Amino acid sequence: MQVRNIRAEDIYEVLKIEYECFKFPYPPNMINFLYANYIETFLVAETDTILGYVIGITYNDEGHIISLAVREEYRGLGVGRALMEEVMGIFKDKQYVSSVRLEVRKSNDRAITFYKRLGFDIVELLDEYYDDKEDAYVMTKRVR
Repeated sequence: MQVRNIRAEDIYEVLKIEYECFKFPYPPNMINFLYANYIETFLVAETDTILGYVIGITYNDEGHIISLAVREEYRGLGVGRALMEEVMGIFKDKQYVSSVRLEVRKSNDRAITFYKRLGFDIVELLDEYYDDKEDAYVMTKRVR
């Protein structure tokens, strides 16, 4: 498995994964915007096909994981960990980034456990954060 920056020809597969994995997926124009503006921290994991992706952005002194998704048949095989380790390394290399944050559905126990194993802590509850009014946890990790 290789983790690398996204390329234009990957967008279609990323959109397929986005729609497979999320109840309220980002629309194509948002994925295209993120590709155009955050290519350094928009990564894909691949073998012969795209297995998953992570999108990160920086804002002031904080990295922000916008989305992490892995095709269902590849979950539990280290794909998500590899993507997160790579994007966290990019954030850490930016001297001005002191922490990384993400939001996760309060009901997504598997993802919460995954992020805790990577060193993230729950720091806040966001009421009715998602389109379907589900709450979200804000999780953060210090990188320096």
